[in-house]
Amino acid sequence: MTTDTLEKYFRGQQVSVQWLPVLRAMGSELAGSADEGDLARLFHAIGGRMAASASEHFQSVQTLDQLQERLNAYWAHVNWGWVALNEVKGGMDIVHYASPLAEAFGQQTINWTAALLEGFYQSIFKVLGAGDKMAVRHMGAAAEGMEIHLRFGR
Repeated sequence: MTTDTLEKYFRGQQVSVQWLPVLRAMGSELAGSADEGDLARLFHAIGGRMAASASEHFQSVQTLDQLQERLNAYWAHVNWGWVALNEVKGGMDIVHYASPLAEAFGQQTINWTAALLEGFYQSIFKVLGAGDKMAVRHMGAAAEGMEIHLRFGR
């Protein structure tokens, strides 16, 4: 997948011009008023609430392919890009493409806004029966925040 492909999708589909200035200002204010750890915890909780409102879509999932399909249907519905899931020893790699986080809140916020995806995926895995010892962690972002890498594991 090329950066140009991601950028074209991202710019054409994400963040309403009506909300962009509000969200950018909010990102700046939040960054100036709290430390990254507190902001990450806040956004993790927000992601958990998002997942709670969508959990019925995932309760009957039986396979990794089915989970990826349902997640991508959900993300397409809310215009939040797409995800690739890959099973690895001891867990799962999660790459979320074209989320609106960097565009909405500003590239400089991705270290803590990505916690929203951590919270979302963590909550979905709990719906599927994951225990408390397994966690979703942000591993970094690439392509100007348009690829957010996460890992689910111990």
